[in-house]
Amino acid sequence: MTEKGLVGEYGMKKRLLWIFGRCQQAAERNAGLIFGLFLLNYFTIFWANYHAYQFDQLAVVLLDGIFLLVGTGVYVTLWAMVPSPFLRREGLFFSFFLSALLGGMEIFSIYHYEALIGAGIVTAVFQTNSREAWEFLEMYVGWKGGMAILAGGVVFHCVYRYLSGLRFTVVRRHWQNRLLPLLLLAGLLSACSLWNCYHSFILNDSLDIPAVQVCRAIHRALLDIVAYERLDREMADSVELTENGSSLPHVAMILGESTYRGRMHLYGYDLENTPELEDRNRKGELAVFRDVISPQGATVAVLRELFTFHDAESHEEWYHCNNLIDVLRTAGYKTYWLSNQESSGIWGNVAQLYANRCTKKAYTSIRESHEDHGRLDEELLPLVDMALAEAAEKNFYVIHLMGGHSLYYKRFPYRFTKFTAEDIHGEQSELPLEKRTELAQYANALYYNDSVVSGIMDRFREEDALVIYLSDHGETIYDDGSDFAGHVEESPNKYTLEIPLLFWASEKFRARHPEKWAALQSAVNRPYMTDDMIHTILDLMDIRTPEYDPSRSLVHPSFDAGRKRIVRDRDYDASIR
Repeated sequence: MTEKGLVGEYGMKKRLLWIFGRCQQAAERNAGLIFGLFLLNYFTIFWANYHAYQFDQLAVVLLDGIFLLVGTGVYVTLWAMVPSPFLRREGLFFSFFLSALLGGMEIFSIYHYEALIGAGIVTAVFQTNSREAWEFLEMYVGWKGGMAILAGGVVFHCVYRYLSGLRFTVVRRHWQNRLLPLLLLAGLLSACSLWNCYHSFILNDSLDIPAVQVCRAIHRALLDIVAYERLDREMADSVELTENGSSLPHVAMILGESTYRGRMHLYGYDLENTPELEDRNRKGELAVFRDVISPQGATVAVLRELFTFHDAESHEEWYHCNNLIDVLRTAGYKTYWLSNQESSGIWGNVAQLYANRCTKKAYTSIRESHEDHGRLDEELLPLVDMALAEAAEKNFYVIHLMGGHSLYYKRFPYRFTKFTAEDIHGEQSELPLEKRTELAQYANALYYNDSVVSGIMDRFREEDALVIYLSDHGETIYDDGSDFAGHVEESPNKYTLEIPLLFWASEKFRARHPEKWAALQSAVNRPYMTDDMIHTILDLMDIRTPEYDPSRSLVHPSFDAGRKRIVRDRDYDASIR
């Protein structure tokens, strides 16, 4: 080799050694931030895998920990080598602040919902109006939570200052010189092992840091919002009827909210909060279904499937499927959407998509997502009266309640304050007064709901009418020792899935359609999930489309009672109920 070549090679080695030295120095000086950032991002990966697999997949968690630690070290080192002190300082601070903020949000979600932040939570935030936001803060944050947030800010400041000054001086320089390349090698090997051996974990989002998790959830939620807007503009009238023998003049679907059937006396709860429905049942006016669940644990996700041919086994997106409103309109029905929920919203609530497809829509008050003046469900009764006054030959009504939505004490008028904390018995009798009061308020909300649902049924008493009552999903309230009350899409349990399903038939309906009433009464113990509701309704109304499947109709002789009820990849009957 020439002298010039030797000089060039020596210069290259010197430069590489200089870069290596700078990287090593940067890693040593920022060791505290590296480990802090690592822990803020790693705990969600550890929790998600432990929550799903306990310690069965410990190897993948450890490998991902090594990869993330090395990746965090490289990230911080690169920031530390930025020439501008201002950019270097602010970049590292912002990275730590963002990780702490997102980590805190994930901790909140884990604590209250036993789930990481997903598209359902993000969509709920996007669709929340100011009243619901305030109620949420009241219920889950309160003044104690506010104080905790302030304390968290102080702790964050102190921890950041401490970690910024922490240096790595545990081992001698001789070993430090070898540690950096060994760590880089370990990170590379762990990455290869993860990709080759645990590819499925990467694809199913089990190895995501909070920033990636939240960004993916926001992306999914925004895609849904875009889909809502597109549907609102372009939902095609592509309905094909293969049979239309419909003649029922009045079919109504009362869509409840956040109602767990296990807290209804009609279904065996110890507090007598469903007297009117029980009276109807004794008179033979009701078919009370005993084993029905919701396909999801939150309203938006439920409505995607409740009114469409989309179900748990579908591979296409829900908005590519035909919906019940369009099918009935094509079959000659005048359709109504009567709601005690918001009349419009900047985020395109999915319920409004169906409302916009109806012949008539009416709300208890005209308000947008950011406005609310709180109305009781009884204000729907005049809307039902008006709809009946202008009824056509064939009519289908959706009546959307607020039902048992939190905050529960706002869902019923004072005259329906029947139960108090002292009435809470059984396992939950040892709960603190505040929680027992909340349970009593929920019982009162369902007591009031019983009156409203019965009042709607009364409106159809003189008609040839069939009225369906079901809830979108259930509600968990400090069940099984949990400190959580509410519902969340990402972590459904038996309390948020098990819902009431009732069919009420007027005397004229029972006289004119005895075979339909007999079919309903004989099916009350069949296991069912309401993502198949469209098949049952079309069967009862003698309407058929190419998508209709008799094995998914609750009242058809060929009903498939062996269908697995899968909710978010979990078998309800095997692992949830």
